[in-house]
Amino acid sequence: MEFRHAIYRLYDEEHVSERKIAQMLGLSPSTVHYWIIRRRESATTKSGRPRVTDAHKDQNLYEASRKDPFLSAVDLQKEWTPACSVDTVRNRLKQKGLKCRTPARKPFLTQFHRQMRYVYAHSKLHWSVSEWHRVVFSDEKIFRSSSRGALRVYRPVQGSDRFD
Repeated sequence: MEFRHAIYRLYDEEHVSERKIAQMLGLSPSTVHYWIIRRRESATTKSGRPRVTDAHKDQNLYEASRKDPFLSAVDLQKEWTPACSVDTVRNRLKQKGLKCRTPARKPFLTQFHRQMRYVYAHSKLHWSVSEWHRVVFSDEKIFRSSSRGALRVYRPVQGSDRFD
């Protein structure tokens, strides 16, 4: 494959004929001709179906997925690109470096964690009502009314060894 660059250099810069290049590099004339024609054809625009999304739509998909990684490809398709398929959305995210994965899970509580929670709760056992009014309660439970199956998340492929 390294001979390709030599063929291109001799043909373009030094204007050597195909037969002379073949003799110089020890290749058949048909091989030299093949590589010159192939490069000429690959420089033209490709035939085939045009892309459904443009660079702006691709960037919108990427930014929406980075803003909320828990959005599925179906959700992104409905919101941003209703004219294209879900597979197209998945392909565009993959081209931008995002991979669909199962999210990392929190570790379970150890015996030490349980003991520390007990000590903390026991220290607050005799609090007055006015002390409890200064507390803000929160819960990390995620509730979903739809059952889409297993939870998936889009994360970058590079630099995310936590999720591998």
